[in-house]
Amino acid sequence: MNTVTLSLGSNLGDRDFYLAAARNMLEQRVGEFTRMSEVMETKSWGYDSHDYLNQVVECTTELEPMELLRVLKEIEVALGRPAESKTKPGTLDYHDRTIDIDILYYEDIEMNTPELTIPHPRIQERPFIQELLEKLK
Repeated sequence: MNTVTLSLGSNLGDRDFYLAAARNMLEQRVGEFTRMSEVMETKSWGYDSHDYLNQVVECTTELEPMELLRVLKEIEVALGRPAESKTKPGTLDYHDRTIDIDILYYEDIEMNTPELTIPHPRIQERPFIQELLEKLK
């Protein structure tokens, strides 16, 4: 089993519902939670919009990193996030979303592909992620 740390965020619709639904789907499709932070409300990051509810969770999984990414994208789409981004590859596009699930850490693996970078490349730029990581219980 591998330990993975994920961040969850929602700023559209019933944010509490989307976080809970994402956690349920993660437990069913990814693995059992070992630690979970509190839910924190934050200002949108990278653009001006609705406030987010954010949470960090740690779970165990048998999925390899790229398979995990595929499953996370499927969960996001199932919860109303568009499957395709309209941005150019390599550019940042921040927009409102029902759910956003990012891989922060996967064991002690470091990887950098066009599809996935681990650890998440913008952890240090997001103070709320640092705070939530410190509050994992």
